[in-house]
Amino acid sequence: MLDCLQASEIKAAVAEKNNVDIDIIVHQSIGSTNSWSLQQCKSGREMPFACFAEEQTQGRGRRGKQWLMSVRTNIAMSISWPFMLPRVPLNLLPLSVAMAIVETLENLGLKQVQIKWPNDVFVQGKKIAGILIETQPVANHETAVVIGVGLNFEMPEQGVKTVEDGVEVCSEITDVCREMKRQGAASDVNRTMVAVKLLQNVVSVVQGYELDSGRHLEKFRARYDYCKEKNVEVVLDDKAVMSGVACGVTDDAELLVMIDGEERSFNSADVSVKPGQS
Repeated sequence: MLDCLQASEIKAAVAEKNNVDIDIIVHQSIGSTNSWSLQQCKSGREMPFACFAEEQTQGRGRRGKQWLMSVRTNIAMSISWPFMLPRVPLNLLPLSVAMAIVETLENLGLKQVQIKWPNDVFVQGKKIAGILIETQPVANHETAVVIGVGLNFEMPEQGVKTVEDGVEVCSEITDVCREMKRQGAASDVNRTMVAVKLLQNVVSVVQGYELDSGRHLEKFRARYDYCKEKNVEVVLDDKAVMSGVACGVTDDAELLVMIDGEERSFNSADVSVKPGQS
């Protein structure tokens, strides 16, 4: 039986490692951890704080996609942190948070962990985690940045489904328990342990983001870019579709794609790697 997340245990662990007193809330069932967090920020709740959901019924991904999660199968987490914008630009934050997820998974012994631009984490070519970052203006010229992370821990056999245009879609996905068994990694982990390590690593990223974001970018470029040198399909906000070869990312974390002999950059798009290249 999967364990229940305990707010006091998570709070104490983050205080010990990150030296920050962060309020932790565990919802038994909620529509969306990000939506709840944004509303709390709008209402003036003091930051930082984080929330988890044992069940998420209206979880959201990028570009309007919905993420459906069974009870106590995965980790649905949002952390709200104050930033001074535009002094501290957020363009490298998704990759930095993705590197925190990579560190969490690699510390469990998992290999072949990569980041699919701009906000997904893959293991052996299958999605294991996603990120959704949203903002809410608050008092004192600050901006509340809500970082939502969904990490598959132990899914039912039918898996997790996304909803696109009202239709359920089963993606090529995997989870922590499945990969640890497949890769022969140590198996003495539970969901609470992973949730604690994940939040600790994300807090470390936001604490040092202004100084360390460039280092995270270079690590991504050197080892973790899932799309690089692969044939990709790029779907823009206006639904225009382009195909080319991914060439990496710019210093501002924009995707570079060679299309018809011309290198183009994209700061917002839905990208998929064409089959047979994982």
